[in-house]
Order: sequence, then C-alpha cells, then structure tokens
Amino acid sequence: MNRLNNILNPASVALIGASRKEGSLGKMFLEAILRMDYKGDIFPVNPKADEINGLKCYPNIHALPFKPSLSVILLPSQLVIESLKELAEFGVKDIIVVSAGFKEVGGEGIKREEAIKNLVKQYNLNLLGPNCMGVLNTSPNVLFNGNFSPVLPNPGHVAFISQSGALGVGIMELMKESDLGFSVFVSAGNKADISENDVLEYLAQDVNTTVITMYLESIDDPKTFRKIASKIASHKPIIALKAGRTAGGHNAASSHTGALANPEFIMDGFFKQCGVLRVDTLQELINAARAFSSQHLPAGGNTAIITNAGGPGIIASDYIEKSGLSLAKLHKNTVKKLREILPAEAAVTNPVDMIASATEETYSRVAEIIAQDDGVDSVILIMVKPPVQTTPRKIIGALQELIHNCSKTILPVLMAARDEDAGMEIFKSMNLPLYSYPEEAVQALSAMWKYHQYQQRFRKSEAVVVKPKMKDERLDYKGQVPFKDLNNLLKQYDIASAPFIVSGKTEEIIRFQKKLSSDIVLKIANEQIIHKTEAGLVILGLNDARKIKDAIAKMSEDAALLLPKDISPLFLAQKQIKKGIELVLGGKRDPLFGAIVMVGIGGIFIEVIKDVSFRLAPVNAYEAKEMLAELQSQVLLNGFRGNLAVDRDSFAYTIQQFSLLLAEHEEISEIDLNPLIWIEEGNFAMAVDMRATVKVE
Repeated sequence: MNRLNNILNPASVALIGASRKEGSLGKMFLEAILRMDYKGDIFPVNPKADEINGLKCYPNIHALPFKPSLSVILLPSQLVIESLKELAEFGVKDIIVVSAGFKEVGGEGIKREEAIKNLVKQYNLNLLGPNCMGVLNTSPNVLFNGNFSPVLPNPGHVAFISQSGALGVGIMELMKESDLGFSVFVSAGNKADISENDVLEYLAQDVNTTVITMYLESIDDPKTFRKIASKIASHKPIIALKAGRTAGGHNAASSHTGALANPEFIMDGFFKQCGVLRVDTLQELINAARAFSSQHLPAGGNTAIITNAGGPGIIASDYIEKSGLSLAKLHKNTVKKLREILPAEAAVTNPVDMIASATEETYSRVAEIIAQDDGVDSVILIMVKPPVQTTPRKIIGALQELIHNCSKTILPVLMAARDEDAGMEIFKSMNLPLYSYPEEAVQALSAMWKYHQYQQRFRKSEAVVVKPKMKDERLDYKGQVPFKDLNNLLKQYDIASAPFIVSGKTEEIIRFQKKLSSDIVLKIANEQIIHKTEAGLVILGLNDARKIKDAIAKMSEDAALLLPKDISPLFLAQKQIKKGIELVLGGKRDPLFGAIVMVGIGGIFIEVIKDVSFRLAPVNAYEAKEMLAELQSQVLLNGFRGNLAVDRDSFAYTIQQFSLLLAEHEEISEIDLNPLIWIEEGNFAMAVDMRATVKVE
C-alpha cells in the first residue's frame, strides 16, 4: 500500500481548523472540497461552530463518530504541533499540514518543523507538508479537491508535482481554458516527511495518470529518485522543470572536474540517466505535457512542415534543426504529386509552403500526400488565417478523417484569433493540442522524440551490465595519491597510461630515456605543485643526456620557489606520446549525488572550452556512448586534420571502467585523467597525466 493512498484517495476527511469566516483558509479549503462533489465523509473541526456550510461541526478530533482516513491541519503554525500530536494519539496516520510558518521562515519555524519530524517518526505517520497547498485527484472514483484553489481544473491524465504550491495552483487555473487536463496534483511543501519520491511511487501505479510533470527546487534523495523515475520512464514520460540553474555558490575545487562540476551540470546528466525530460520554462513544461497527453510518440525524428505562410515555416525549420529533430527529405514521388496540385509559386520541398491561396481542400490534399511518405515521421501543421474564402474551422474540419487515421504524429499551430472561425471545439473533439507559435510545437515534438529515444535506451541499456571487480584495498593516503600508486590502480581497471618513471635522480631518468629510445616528457612530480604547465614545470622533446640534465637543473631551480624548503624536487619522466586528440576523464564525490563521472575534450583549455558531460557513477558502456554523443566537439571525435577518429566503443569501455573505479573507491574525493591521448596504434586512450585526492576523514 502506497503512503499516499489515503491522502489522494480518502474515504473520509477531517478539517482541523475549518472556518465560517469568509476568505479564511479553513473556509476556502472546505468549499474547494464541496465544489468537486466529493463523495466521502467530511468532518469540519472547530470548537466555536456547530455547523459550517451545512455540515455538522465537531469541537475536537475525539468528538468525531469514527477515525477519518485523512486529516488536514489548517491552524496557525504555533498550534500545529499540539494538533498533530492529538491526531496521532487518536490513531490518524495520514495528515496534510497546510499551515505555513516552519523552516521557510527560519528561527522558531525551524524548531517547529523539527518537532513535526519527531512526531512523524514517533507515530509512524504519513505527512504531507507543512507549508503546502494540498492535493487534487480528479479520478471519477475519487473527485477529491483537497486544496484551496478557487478554480477547479480540467480533469485529464497529467499529474503535477510541485514544490511551490501557489505555482501549481496558478498553472491549473491558467490551463482551465486550454486543452490540458489534470489527474493528480500534489503540493510537496517543505517535505518534512513525504517527498517527490513518494508521490512518484504512487503515480507509477495510477491508471488515471499517463504523463507526470514536476516543478522541483531540490531533490533530497537522488539515489531513490533515480531508482523510481527510471522504472516509470520506461512507460510514462516524466517532464521536470528544476529551478535554480545559476552556478553561484558551489565550492571551488583543485581538480578540473571539481571546478566544472556545477550542480546544474550534474543535474542535467542525472535527469538523463533517470529518463526525465528537463525543460527550461513553464511554457515548455505545459506544451510538452499537452502533446504527450493527446498524441502518440513519433516513430523517428524526421519532420515535415505544412504551412500557408513562409515565415512561420522558416521559423519551424530553424527550431527543428536545433532541437534534435531533422527536416524530412521528401520522396521524389511526393514532390511530384505536390507540384501537380500546388501553384507554381508554392514550395514543394520541406517546408511545404502552399502560399496564402491555400484552401481547406489544398490542406487536405497536401496532408494526404505527406502522410503517405514513408520518410516522414511527424508533421507540424501551420495555419495562418488566409485572405481567401476559408477558415481554420473549415481547414481542420476537412482534415478530421485523415488525422484520425494517420499513424504519424501531428501537431497543429494556429496563428489566428480563437474566435468563432477558429474551430476550437473541433480541435478539442479530435484531442489535438493546439499551439499558437511554431517554435512551441517543435519544442513539444522534440520532447516526444527525445522520450522515444529514452525508451529505446532503457531497453538496450538493460542488456549492458557493469560488472564489479574484486574490490582493491582502500587507498591509504591523505591528500594527493602518489603517481605510481594511482597508475597501478588504473591498470587494475584496464586503463592504459604512458610508460614512466618517478625519480629525483638525474642518472635514473637518463637510463629510462635510453631504454625507451624515444623522446620523453619531464614534469615536476611533487604533490604540492598541482598545475604543472602553468608553472612552467613541463618540458617536452627530451632525447639525450645533455638535454635531460639541463631540463632537470632548470626545473629544480623553478620548483624551489614553489616547494617548502625541506622538500626536494621529484620528477616524472614519461614516454612522449605522438600527437592525438586530447580527452579527459574526471570524477568527483558530490555531497548530494555521490560519485559523479565527467568526460570531455581535455588539454590545458578544458575549463575554458567546458565541453564536458556528467553522469552518476557507475555508468555502463551504453550510457558512456551517450555522454560522448552530447559533446559539442563531434568533429574532433570523428577525426580532424589527420587525427584518428575516436573508437566510441573502445572509449566507452574506458569510461565505464573509470566510473567503476570511482564508485568502488569511496575514499577518492576527486580524480582527473587529463589529458588522455587517443593512440592511433591500437586505437585506445592513454592517460598521460593524472591526479587523485583522498578525502581526509
């Protein structure tokens, strides 16, 4: 039994703090329940009233004829704790605390919220809030409007979880005149007990919900969220707007990964792993929900545009190109058929611009031809009110049968007034989401295509398992891990590195170079010096004893200015690897998300270019290839100016092994392999510089 069963489907409800006073919270909440024709028992509780709105009123919880399945507290914050304890001792387990004045106000409010948490644990309660707007369930078997919104939203199949109650209620009111209907609304409030994870678990099984939308300000338990959301996303889309994208406030770190691991970059990767569609605006959230709730998913990303105006068609084309979709290439037979029925001035490629003279018959014939093209997966249907004797009503009326029988995803755009000629009731009867601007429809279609790809990924990814290895001994260091020991650890995870020697003796480094018979790179190896290149403590192209001696002498002199007086310089000599694309692998242990892994284009400009992708560790090879596909520098990965293209399967394996290392060695707080150079001989990535930090307990 889910923790929200009685909260979202109560057989009876007691309102602690129900009121006769107009405009009061207690009055508004009661009237909201009555407005939806709730069939369960309602028990107003107020010691100063005999009846409210025709319902018998009870002086206290003990006077009720039986224990209610749900109680809602609507009292001032200073009275909540006493009331909550009274309900718990009466045996009520399911409670909504609407009252504000808790941790959101600081000071005494924080103490009051801690007292709530203590009572939840003591009595094993299921508590929503405090500081929330309540809930809504439009299921025909429930019809419970447990919030104080003055307007009843349209019933439908879209659930909305909101950490801002007022925002959620506002959205439902704004959508009252639209084609979007809601199944469940939950205002999470301060999440003293029940969180978005509990709500997701309920919605996973709710047959009346086909689409889940979320407004989030924080995720308190990412591990549980990922487990639940990943299961849901395989059969129901989850669309989330996460507030607080700005980078301010995250701690500076010594590694590149730490410096780049902005919480919002991590959140982007986290949502992708969960299969959650992240949007940037409320408008995107609503537009995507409307499409998901009324149209089937596109089979592919190839999109055709049908329009009677050139400008909107061009705008739609631009958005398609940058939204992960593609403009469908129309078959030559399709083009031929279009040319036969359209004026010479019309454009018969994609977008198909029928020009302003298009009538409802033109729309119908063109749409029929496009629908028969196997290279088209979806259609953006744009209507600008034409100057000829036709109307949007006539156009959509002529398209009804075709759209009803069409297997392709169709999203209409009406750039005209919603008047008697718009045919709004026809769009509604056809269950078509109607957009005002072409970019809105493209964004919604892009979300649908992305979700389709998520579903495919979950199916493929299930067959790709990250196999743990026998866990090694914990790295017994404080601070920087010595290069030699870190190199040995990488080898155990099948990650290659350049041949090297660490020494403070010139003779040993010279012998190392002679044995290699190739150029070497000399670097300072002292752990106290982090950024070697910036300090001028990396010298390339050393291939004889004299050059090595001179380099060591100069580096010793420069390093002395940066090292403590009692520390002698230590040198790392490595085989110099032929030039290749420079990559980076990084890891960081985030206090909320745990082990995160970063992959990107490496080298000395990594923090300038910032072409990186993040995921929670461990990742499997399929997820690793997705990370590579997100990088902007695809031209480099595919081979550029003589460099060998990166073998994505090979590098994905390296990413997987690196993420497993990070996941299994919890003592590592930060780790960077930068750069890894892609080696032509053997086609693999070789680490040429590395560093790791063990957290100090």
